[in-house]
Amino acid sequence: MMKHTQLKPIHCLSPLSFNQEWVNCLFSEVETVWVGFSGGVDSHVLLNAIVSQLSFQQKKNIAVIHVHHGLSDHADSWLNHCKQVCQKLGVRFEAQYVQLEIQASVEDAARNARYQAFESVMSTKDVLLLAHHGDDQVETVLFRLLRGTGGKGLSGMPRTRTIGKKGACLVRPLLGVSKASIENYAYQEKLEWIQDESNLDERFTRNFLRHRVVPILKERFPTMEQNIVVSAQRIETDYRILSQFAYRQLEEWCNEFGGLNLSFITKKAVGERLFWLRHFLQSKGLSLPHAQLESIEKMLSGGQDRHPEFQLSNGRIMRHKNTIYLLPLDKPAKFSPLNAGAVLVRPFDQVRVDGCESCVLRERPHGAVLTLKNGKSRKLKKWLNDLQVPSWWRDHLPYLFVGDELIAVGSLWLHPDYQHVQIEWRLSGELPLLMITEKH
Repeated sequence: MMKHTQLKPIHCLSPLSFNQEWVNCLFSEVETVWVGFSGGVDSHVLLNAIVSQLSFQQKKNIAVIHVHHGLSDHADSWLNHCKQVCQKLGVRFEAQYVQLEIQASVEDAARNARYQAFESVMSTKDVLLLAHHGDDQVETVLFRLLRGTGGKGLSGMPRTRTIGKKGACLVRPLLGVSKASIENYAYQEKLEWIQDESNLDERFTRNFLRHRVVPILKERFPTMEQNIVVSAQRIETDYRILSQFAYRQLEEWCNEFGGLNLSFITKKAVGERLFWLRHFLQSKGLSLPHAQLESIEKMLSGGQDRHPEFQLSNGRIMRHKNTIYLLPLDKPAKFSPLNAGAVLVRPFDQVRVDGCESCVLRERPHGAVLTLKNGKSRKLKKWLNDLQVPSWWRDHLPYLFVGDELIAVGSLWLHPDYQHVQIEWRLSGELPLLMITEKH
């Protein structure tokens, strides 16, 4: 994470302004500082407040992104409003049009589309500023608590985190600022902002909490919002430090291929097993709901003679020799004739053959029998078991044929009558090949 995120961005709240050291550090380290701008009061205050503190050179490196969801009849006018605000401030404006994927929650669909739009415009050295504030944090913590979240969820929204595969940085500089302070600034500066009618729709859980639940709680607990924000910060610190210790321990329990040896956690209580499984997956960049984590834990607790597989949207969890791995999604094996000297690139490997003009890569031949170096024969399935080849490789191994005769399995086995054939087999590294190293 960039060092500017360690500084406190807010210098004072009346009027709202940023720590100038933080601003200078922010713009000295990045290519573009993006501001997420919906046109509402929060994002308008964020944009106005930071632009007012920029030098002429810094202003060249700031850009505004507005996401057009198309959910409201006013979406086009909102976009035009945002564009006019940016023209007045003299900052670059970019609009992203998105179409929502059908999901159970419109809120979740809109959020996912919004973040995908953010990621699409950002490079590795970019930063995105979002206008989430203290009241948003309170709603987030309450919402997650009611859904049954754990420690990470109760820490609320992080002030900083990476965003997207490129490793750009997301910063929420107003997270410790109240909604009232933001509105006071907006009135003082005579800002004009849009009113999203969906914010009044109490069918959405966040709106229900904002309009119904939080006001009642504040009557009994006047400092509730400040207390929840502070508690979330403390939980975030505790969880981050705990995670650091957990990752250090996992480094000792994982093998060179990144697999977690389950023998270290098998005898622990269910809650502890879930803890280590959760942190193992998070160390791979994967965060799952608790219910899904429980399903995976039960699956992995099955008999050792099985090869359980848990499919995810962007990968799969598999077990081999009591060790679990997070692997990429499977891809169809590629079968093709092999021209001598030519390299055939496949999803997880590449193959090159010399000394054979009529080799063909075919699918795994069930029931095939291999002739070994010692002159004995062995069924292919038992031979694969002898070498303890992982289940995820068995259909992807290069099975080389001449006519109807199997003459080689990659560089692992070569028929005695075809010793003149040279096979070069290289793995892409996406799938680990864990096996007994002795070749047959």
